Amino acid sequence: MTSPTAKEMRLQVTALHPEAIDILSLTLADPDGLALPPAGPGAHITLRLAEKLVRQYSLYNGPGEKRHYHIAVKREADSRGGSEAVHRLRVGDIVRVAPPDNKFPLDRSARHLVLLAGGIGITPLLSMAKDARRRGQSFELHYFARTPQHAAFHDFLASHVFASHVQFHFGVEADAVGARMDALLRGAPTGSQLYVCGPNAFIDRARSVAASCQALSAVHWESFTAEPGSRPAAEATSGFAVRLARTGKTLRVDPGKTILQVLQENGVAVDCSCMEGVCGLCITRVLEGEPEHRDEVLSDEERRSGDLMTVCVSGCKGDLLVLDI
Repeated sequence: MTSPTAKEMRLQVTALHPEAIDILSLTLADPDGLALPPAGPGAHITLRLAEKLVRQYSLYNGPGEKRHYHIAVKREADSRGGSEAVHRLRVGDIVRVAPPDNKFPLDRSARHLVLLAGGIGITPLLSMAKDARRRGQSFELHYFARTPQHAAFHDFLASHVFASHVQFHFGVEADAVGARMDALLRGAPTGSQLYVCGPNAFIDRARSVAASCQALSAVHWESFTAEPGSRPAAEATSGFAVRLARTGKTLRVDPGKTILQVLQENGVAVDCSCMEGVCGLCITRVLEGEPEHRDEVLSDEERRSGDLMTVCVSGCKGDLLVLDI
């Protein structure tokens, strides 16, 4: 796997627009007007907002857009710097951007799509809705938000173009969300596929409801924040060594430390964002040794192969790991 740094583009902010309370949309383009790498529905891009501040944001591009990337970012009260940095950007600013990646791809063969968005989770689902509408694929979009003022793209989604496909759910109390989801999912046609994006509690509720819904043939979700208690602690419980194949240097990972922490402490640059094993930025190739996987981003097949690991949370089942660093 190549590092995002090796293929970053320098893109310019060409437009900014407030989409809802605390939500800002941005349009990025090549300064020379060149075409950008293609992005399918559900894809995201990686922004390097500062040398050690790297964040991923879903695209809400429509099909056929070749010269612009569109993202929308919510300013988070407990931001670790990412959303604040995005909201400080101005038209004309240059941002380093890694090309699109897609861990939330749309199945265009699905008989019917049920798109379930909570808050800022609307962004990848909007790209899916645009794609489905263009191709004539059957779909419905349900958008949960506090108020219309908190719902990004509200006017666009309420327009005649999408009105027959979109249903808003405003101000639904937390303990009533499950019942609302149950009602709408049980009305889905047999063979439908569900796509969910939003806060972890929202995704958990949807997955729980969907588990007993026989009409659904598949359930897909995306989150960039790990669920509390969803994996063991990130720190090593017993020490092990990490050898860096490109330099031959060997580092010790002591109990209470993660591989990423040790790498950073020794001046080894590794791209990272979530620090929780969900974004995939720190995925590193393993040349020797057996990783102890604690991430939520690698597939079961990738974990079984043992060739890749997330160094921010995963550990070692033996005494030594040799990494392609």
